Amino acid sequence: MCFSVVGCKNSSDNGELARVSSETELGKSGVMSIKPKDGLELTADYYPNDKADKIIILFHQADYSRGEYKEIAPRLVQEGFACLAVDLRSGGLVNEVFNETAKRAQGQSLTTEFIDSKPDMREAINYVAANTDKEIYIWGSSYSAGLALIVGRDERVKKVIAFSPGEYFQTPEYLREEAAALNKPSFITGGIAEYDNVVKPIIDVMIPHHVTAHKPTGISDHGSKTLNINAASTDETWAALLSFLRK
Repeated sequence: MCFSVVGCKNSSDNGELARVSSETELGKSGVMSIKPKDGLELTADYYPNDKADKIIILFHQADYSRGEYKEIAPRLVQEGFACLAVDLRSGGLVNEVFNETAKRAQGQSLTTEFIDSKPDMREAINYVAANTDKEIYIWGSSYSAGLALIVGRDERVKKVIAFSPGEYFQTPEYLREEAAALNKPSFITGGIAEYDNVVKPIIDVMIPHHVTAHKPTGISDHGSKTLNINAASTDETWAALLSFLRK
């Protein structure tokens, strides 16, 4: 018998997703690996939800790990989504969670510039698409927000969430040139201090009717961690985000 406090094996989940789902309480996470045939092994935390028909793949910001979503992912599960928080090769330690993918990449003498994480994000999408029939959303923070606006062109991705995207890459205007081609619903926001100069230039080149832009009205921060601030503006951002996710 399967109890409501347990994620349970969802018939739509296979592989490591199914294993974690069968072992994990609702709102909690289990560690899993994504092992491409060719490429870097990725470590991820899966937050299962046996009632969800959508899964959000969560990517972290610079010098961080999947631990960026320790507080955010349980809220998303509560709101009806399953979540997979992935360690990318460009990152470090946050919230007492080490970035295992980054350590693995360093041990293999792989380059770990921001742009080098793009294949990791694609492998995460590949794995999820092959192992669940849930609708896929992707979510990026800072540099991975920019990359999400690029890899999000994958037809299997239905929505893109970008917290603080910007021109963080070596080639000037690289992101603006790439993001202009994204033709699906996208939620874009950033801290109030960076919004006009860093985030809005990205929004301005995108297809207007696909973009839901949110500029905070008060205290805010860079990347997804803005959702962890105890402020009225945080509640506003959560409300705008959830409205977008539920459309």
